[in-house]
Amino acid sequence: MNRKCPGKTEDGKWKTEYGIRGFVLRFPSPVLPHPRSLGGFTLLELIVVLLIISLTIAIVAPRVGSNWKQIEDRDFLQQFTDTIKRTRLFAMNCGRPVAFRLNGSARVYGFETPQPIPLNVEVFSENLQKEPESGDFLIIFQPDGSLVGNDLEVAFDHERTYHVYINPLFGTVSLERKK
Repeated sequence: MNRKCPGKTEDGKWKTEYGIRGFVLRFPSPVLPHPRSLGGFTLLELIVVLLIISLTIAIVAPRVGSNWKQIEDRDFLQQFTDTIKRTRLFAMNCGRPVAFRLNGSARVYGFETPQPIPLNVEVFSENLQKEPESGDFLIIFQPDGSLVGNDLEVAFDHERTYHVYINPLFGTVSLERKK
C-alpha cells in the first residue's frame, strides 16, 4: 500500500528548499474549500440583519423624539425661572423696584429684553398686577428682594403642569411638577 504523505516526494524524501536560515520544509497546500464557503454573506443573512436593524430603529426613534420635546420643555422652564431670579437680583443690585413682565397676547416674558414663550406653553396666574398701558402682567421685585405678585403655573401641551413658587418675603424661586 503506497500512501502519499504530504510534504514528501514520490520517492519518499522530504521536499526541502534552501532558505535564509537553513533548510525549510515545504508542504503542499491544503485542499481548497468549496467556492461557496470562501466568505461573504448570503442574501437571507443580509435580509435578516437589515430587518433587525430596522426594527431597532423603529422602536428607539419615537422614544428619542419624545425625550427631545421634554428636554426643550425643561430648557424653557430653566430659562423662565432663571429670568425671574435675575429680575430679583437686578432689583437688589440697582436699589429700585424692577418688574418681571409677562405678556400673554404677544407670548413674551422677561424684564429687560422680552423672550418668547413657545407655542405649546401656557402660563397662568391669578393675582398678578396688570399694567394698563402695555397690558403686561407684572411681578414687581423690591430692592430688599421681596416681591409683589403671585405664584405661576406653566403648562406644556395641556398635559404637564409645573408650579413656580416665588417666596414673597425672600423672593426665592422653586419649581414643582403638579400631578
